[in-house]
Amino acid sequence: MVPASAIAGDLPNLQQQTNQAYEQMKQAESQLSDARKDVQVKQDNLRYYQEKVAETEKELQAAQQALQRAEENQSTARKKWNDNSEELYQKWHRKE
Repeated sequence: MVPASAIAGDLPNLQQQTNQAYEQMKQAESQLSDARKDVQVKQDNLRYYQEKVAETEKELQAAQQALQRAEENQSTARKKWNDNSEELYQKWHRKE
């Protein structure tokens, strides 16, 4: 059997170790909580930016379609102008 005086001598040391372990545990819990919050913020940011990317991709597609229509309209207008210019040129030269 261990003498009571030996146990009593170990108690302050054990109490100090227990207190240190408790403080380490509380610090680890705080770090865990901070890490969870950080992960949540990053996930929220990622979700937000993914939505923005999807929205921007749709806007880009719409802009590309508008560009294609504008190019087609410009091509049609240029052809009509060229045709009318040629016809006008031909009619003026017939009069001469």
